[in-house]
Amino acid sequence: MAQATSLAELMRIRAHNRAYLESINDTLGTALGFKKVTGESISTEPAIIVFVPMKINPKWIPGSQLIPQRLEGPDGLWCHLDVVEGGSAEVEEEVPRSESELAERLRGWDDKVWSGSQIAHWTDRSQGYYSVGTLGAFARKRSDSTLGFLTNQHVGNEPGTHLYHPVPWGTPFATTERVLEYVYDEDWYGSYVDEPNTYVRADCAFARIRSDFNENDINFDMMGVGTLGEVKPISLDDMSVIGQKVLRVGRTTGKRHGTIVAFGYEYNDAQDASDYTDLLIIGEDGVPFSTHGDSGSLIVTDDQALRPIGLLWGGWQEKLRTGKAQEQWTYGIALSRVLDALEIDLVTQ
Repeated sequence: MAQATSLAELMRIRAHNRAYLESINDTLGTALGFKKVTGESISTEPAIIVFVPMKINPKWIPGSQLIPQRLEGPDGLWCHLDVVEGGSAEVEEEVPRSESELAERLRGWDDKVWSGSQIAHWTDRSQGYYSVGTLGAFARKRSDSTLGFLTNQHVGNEPGTHLYHPVPWGTPFATTERVLEYVYDEDWYGSYVDEPNTYVRADCAFARIRSDFNENDINFDMMGVGTLGEVKPISLDDMSVIGQKVLRVGRTTGKRHGTIVAFGYEYNDAQDASDYTDLLIIGEDGVPFSTHGDSGSLIVTDDQALRPIGLLWGGWQEKLRTGKAQEQWTYGIALSRVLDALEIDLVTQ
């Protein structure tokens, strides 16, 4: 028997044990990461993580409900199985928006549009309803170098949607050109996952900058952070992304720091379908990494290189299951895959 040493091998073991993992009572989903021992720092032992609403001592659990300490997979592979209290929330707690100078500039006080700035569109103009989100980063189409920017699908809405900065009665800024919400698991992860009716939430969009918008009013840097580095792909052939320190800038909470704690979160495992997302991120010192309005934020490595690694699409008690939510997590997707799917490249200078 060989212990799993990579995300790809953990994916294979999880797929091999899908029926059992789905049978665990009240599970909030599973993800791939390192085993954690209560009262100790995280280990370097690759594990499949099972999130549950409440973790209790095995002594008080009937034998028929005990979860094994390890799982065996195909080709003699095995890995640890770790149970983590996910913290399901019945009532959503509000995360206050930042009133810092940085956040105010992102929401329209600055005389430039940056990576991290607020964008908006009308949802019902007759009623005065509109939606706001965050511009992740500027980008160009690979086919013809058209300048635009990357954000979420649920921020950019559908193709043809007019986007404004900072509010819909503000300045016309861009038009949504291409969106992607869900992708088949095998198209996203390759042969490691291929289940019936199973999708990865990609939630991304490319919006084209209007031809009459003055490009001198654009700053390609991430406000309050600096010039972005090269995109950092996420390898499935090792565990290097787990534990990566990251930061992001968004229109609601400004700049936040966090850590990627797990990958490949399967958050909906109904009998006939499953949904995945790539990244689970927890904020620093118990402070949420994101909240409403931060959707679309670019996730970058928290170091001098500032390498873009992910795109944030939700978090802080996002209702992924009826009546339940992960209180502490932010959800993101691997940026390199997003760029390939939309056929765009970031503008970092």
